[in-house]
Amino acid sequence: MNLISDCDLGLLYCFNKFRIGIAKCFGNIQKIQTKMTNSYQQSEIHNEVEIIDFLVDNDAMIKDFSRSQLTWFFVDRSFHIILFLAESEKPKFERYIVEQFADNMNDMISLWNKFDQRIQAGIEVRTMKLAKNKVHDLITMSETFRALFGKRDFEEE
Repeated sequence: MNLISDCDLGLLYCFNKFRIGIAKCFGNIQKIQTKMTNSYQQSEIHNEVEIIDFLVDNDAMIKDFSRSQLTWFFVDRSFHIILFLAESEKPKFERYIVEQFADNMNDMISLWNKFDQRIQAGIEVRTMKLAKNKVHDLITMSETFRALFGKRDFEEE
């Protein structure tokens, strides 16, 4: 199991912003979306026992159940984001996984859109904005992750 820490991600983020600039980041989202096929490597898990086991196994268990929050991390080359939604009718966990996230930008964009739609619907707005922003950060850093994983740029494919 390969976990990348927040510190490592922060360094990658800073490097990426410096290397390609904010304007190019936003332009790349359009290019990536049109050049990639949607292989649907994104999965959604609502089985709370499975989610809790996964969090415990990865030392990422949420400790404060009085408020909605999220946790995220990488396992190998998969992006995992787990939401605990305390403000809904019944508090619940949701887990989203994008396998090979650096290669599957359409799936990352779909996940970004899913969180955006829930924000527009007024569902757990604060937590959904945090989730949407995390996915956005990874989308803008896609070229850096592809380089880290030894993949070619989307423009070269």
